[in-house]
Amino acid sequence: MKPSFLFTTGVLFASTSSPLVSAANTPVVIVPGTGGNRLQAKLSKAKSSPHFYCSKNNDWEDIWLSVSQLLPGVIDCWCENIQLVYDSAADELHNIDGVETRVPCFGDTCGIEYLDTDIKLSDSAYFADVVEAFVKEGYVRGVDIVSAPTDWRYAANSNHDDYLNKTISLIEDTYTKNEDTPVVLIGHSMGSLWTSHILRELVNDEWKSKYIQTYVPISPVFGGSVNEYKLYATGQADTLPGISSATVKDEQRSYESNIWLLPSAELWTDEATVKTPSKSYGPHNIDEFFTDVGYPLGSTILNRVKPILSLADPKVADIRILYGTGVDTDEFYEYTKDGSWDEDDLKITKGNGDGTVNIRSLESGNEWENVQTKVFDKQTHSGILKDQSLIDYLVALTKH
Repeated sequence: MKPSFLFTTGVLFASTSSPLVSAANTPVVIVPGTGGNRLQAKLSKAKSSPHFYCSKNNDWEDIWLSVSQLLPGVIDCWCENIQLVYDSAADELHNIDGVETRVPCFGDTCGIEYLDTDIKLSDSAYFADVVEAFVKEGYVRGVDIVSAPTDWRYAANSNHDDYLNKTISLIEDTYTKNEDTPVVLIGHSMGSLWTSHILRELVNDEWKSKYIQTYVPISPVFGGSVNEYKLYATGQADTLPGISSATVKDEQRSYESNIWLLPSAELWTDEATVKTPSKSYGPHNIDEFFTDVGYPLGSTILNRVKPILSLADPKVADIRILYGTGVDTDEFYEYTKDGSWDEDDLKITKGNGDGTVNIRSLESGNEWENVQTKVFDKQTHSGILKDQSLIDYLVALTKH
């Protein structure tokens, strides 16, 4: 999902008493992208801000996705509640005081099918079509089709809530529950970064051979996305009617994961992706960029994230990379006035990609060993998950 659009849910692992299903179908484990699963919050704040009508005390409820919280006026309350703050003394990110968050539905699919459970259509339907297709094939949610939703505001270096180890355990448990059958591991968007990091850094070849039948990155953002520069300079509110980009800019900047999604220096090297009348910016002078857009903290967060930045082969015996192309995708930003990062002073040059991720990032894993790729013409970053040919392709992977 696009980095500025976020989501979360809840349900426990299927208990050990759940019946084993037939190994005729290979079990499926899904790792969603940014904003690709529900997120819940509980409030116990000392004061109401930024407006008198913002709630101070709420029991657990969905904060992502909750369309009613993204309306003009109330979105200011939402931005404060969902943002992260950086504690320099502890070198860590966390919620603001008085806000607790949790990720529901780990080990099930109820957090990734519909992002706003009150609106089961349009952009709220994320993995719904994919999951339903498997259910029609006899799969059981929480048994042989499961997901590992994450608090997508964080990057893998933070390993918030021990997410990495929990996901490894989920894969192992799903294997065991399904008669020791290796899984199809699907990662969409930023989920491709989480999964490739696990496969590359945290497990060995013996583990991968035992537990993974096929690794399937969909709309992978291995090399980042140019539109992250606009997020940090201006904000991204393209899909929020009546909301200015400036309204959500600070909230979006606060997520560690957006640093993880910046364009890779390996792919863009000395190339500029942002220009003003007096300066040009790219990965080679990203610290200057952060300073000039008024977010010097970005350099600190980038230094935290650098150890996990990699385009290396995760070394799996069967990798299928699936992505859309032929969709206009932000490739270059020109701000026409020095010192102004307003949308009104911005000219955007488009290039090839899936509407969110640039083609060079989508293709950056194509030279790995044991890779097959399938391209879906004119399919967008998340729209691809509703493409029937992609769904049929995924189901076919699970047939023996």
